[in-house]
Amino acid sequence: MRNRIRVSLVAFVSTLALLASAIPAHAVVAAPKVVIIVGPTGSLTDGFRSQGDSIADAATAAGAAVTKVYSPDATWDAVKTAVDGANVIVYLGHGNGYPNPYNTKLYDDRDDGWGLNRTATGGDSDNYSTHMVYCGAKALLGTLTSSDGSDQQAYCSGGPITPAPGFVMVYSDACYAPGASESWDTPATASKATQRAGYYSRPILAGLGGSAYFATDHGAAGLVASIVSNPDTSYGDLYNANLPSGMTVSEQAHPFVSGVQLWLGLGSKAGSYKYAFAGDPTATFGGGAAAATSTSSWTDSVTTYNPTLRVHFPGGTTVGYTFDSSGNVTGKKSYWLSRDSGADTSKSTTAIPGHSGTWYYITNGVWAGYWVKKTSSLYLAG
Repeated sequence: MRNRIRVSLVAFVSTLALLASAIPAHAVVAAPKVVIIVGPTGSLTDGFRSQGDSIADAATAAGAAVTKVYSPDATWDAVKTAVDGANVIVYLGHGNGYPNPYNTKLYDDRDDGWGLNRTATGGDSDNYSTHMVYCGAKALLGTLTSSDGSDQQAYCSGGPITPAPGFVMVYSDACYAPGASESWDTPATASKATQRAGYYSRPILAGLGGSAYFATDHGAAGLVASIVSNPDTSYGDLYNANLPSGMTVSEQAHPFVSGVQLWLGLGSKAGSYKYAFAGDPTATFGGGAAAATSTSSWTDSVTTYNPTLRVHFPGGTTVGYTFDSSGNVTGKKSYWLSRDSGADTSKSTTAIPGHSGTWYYITNGVWAGYWVKKTSSLYLAG
C-alpha cells in the first residue's frame, strides 16, 4: 500500500512582476475551471477533504470556478466527467509511481495516475484489492488494452480525459509524484527522483496537452491560487515563489519529454524530493511567456555516499573531468589502465548541464578530484 500521506497546508501567494513575450497560446477563460479530486485514503480521507476545501476556497478567492469530486464519489466516470474542459486539475490521495519497491518494471495501466473509488458505495476504503483502483497513465490517455489489468479495464476504461488545452496538473501529497520515496523506504536518489517525477509528468505533457505539472508535499492552496491569480507570470517564477524554506532546486532536461524541463526541490533531509515542476519554465498559465528566474546549480542535485562506494574501472583509457557551476569543462585528465581497477566515490549526479548520464566524483587514485561518467564497464561495484 502507498501510505506516505501527509496532511499539511502551506500557503504561499505570489506577487511577482509580470513580463510578456510569445509562446503558442492555450485557452484560459476569464474564470478558470479548477477541479479538485480527493481519492479514498481510508481514515485519512477527511484530512484530504479538508485540504481540498482549503484549495477550493483559495482558488475561488482568486477568481476560479471550482468543481469538487471527493471520495466516496470519486469514481472514474465521475472524475472524467468533472475534468472535461478543466484549466487546473488538483489530485489529493494515494500515489502509485515508478520506480517503486513493489515491481521491477513500469506498469503504466496503474502507475502515474489517480487512486479512485471503484464504486460510489464503497466508502473511503483504500483497499486496492476491493474498493480502490489505481487508474494509471494509460487510463488518463485512453490507451488501455485487453492485456492491461482487469481492475483497470473494469473501473478505469473510457478515456482519455479531456481537460482544456494547456491545462495545469497539480498533485498534492501523492506518493512518488514529486520524486520522494515512501516514508518507510530507502530515501530517493537523484536518479530515482528524476525517473519518478519524469514518468508521472509524461502523460500530462506529452499525451494530454498540459502546459505544466506540479507535485508537492507541502500543501497546494497557495500554489493553485498563485497559478490562477498570475496568468502572466512564468511557471518557473510561480514554482520559486512557492518554494518551501530550506529547499534547494535542481533543473534538468526532462528525461522523457523533449523540449521541456524537470525541476526537483530537495529538502534538508536526504532523499526528500517533495516539490517538483515539469514543463517550459518560461510559459505562463495565460498562454504567453515570461522570464523565469533560475535558483539552481547542478551541484544542488549531487547525491552523497557516506561511507564512500567503490567504482569499477575497466582496462584501457578513461577520461576524468572537472566542471564549473554552469557545467562548462574546467579540467580534463586522461589515463590508460593496463587492467581493470577501482577507486572510491563520495558522490554522484545526473544533472551536469550539457553532459548526459550519471557521473561519479572520485576521491582517490589517478582521478581523485575528477568526475567520471558511468558506462557499461565503469560502474558502482559496491
